[in-house]
Parts: sequence; C-alpha cells; structure tokens
Amino acid sequence: MDMDIILLTAVISTLFIVFMIAVYREFSVMENETYVYQKESGPRAGLVNFVGNLAVNKSLSKEEKKVIYKAMHRNIADMESDGVYFDNSLKEIVENQINTLGNDEQKAVSEVKEKPSK
Repeated sequence: MDMDIILLTAVISTLFIVFMIAVYREFSVMENETYVYQKESGPRAGLVNFVGNLAVNKSLSKEEKKVIYKAMHRNIADMESDGVYFDNSLKEIVENQINTLGNDEQKAVSEVKEKPSK
C-alpha cells in the first residue's frame, strides 16, 4: 500500500512540474511575440454571433425573428413547467417582441393590399 501512495505522489509531482514548465514557456513566448487577433470560428462562435445578431436586429428577416421569439416563449413555458421560473420582465420582453413583429407583419400585408395593381 505504501508503494501505491509513493507511485501516485511521484506521478502527480511529475505532472505538476511538467505543467509549470509549460506555463513558463508560454509566458516567455508571450513576452517576445505580440498578440494577433484571430476571428473565432466554429459552432460556438456561430451561436454567439447568431444570438448577438438577434439582439441587435441584424441579418434576420422579420419572419425568422418571429419564429425564434415564439420558440423562446415555448422554451420558457416548458422550463417553468419543470420548476425553473423566470422574471416577468423577460417574459414581457419576449411577448412584446412577438407582438411588435406581428404588428409589423400586419402593416406590411395591409400596405400590399392598399397598393393598386397596374
């Protein structure tokens, strides 16, 4: 049993030393080279950009926004039925966005109907 503890201690100590050497090398490289920004890519970055675009109303049609807000509303309702509750202000924001997008859609339909065809 004592040999197991000694062996485990030796392995952990070796890994810690290797970790510290790697950290030291990384810091020494950072001192000599300047940082160059690289745009993130991949699924995580795509999701973050998508949610950001949704928040600032970029690159999404009104129909897509309406579908997304309705899905958010359904997810909130599902989560509340499971016992996770949200602040009423969040629910109001989602409902207001759905109503706003619905009103904009109705205005667009009425404008199309009012224009006489040539």
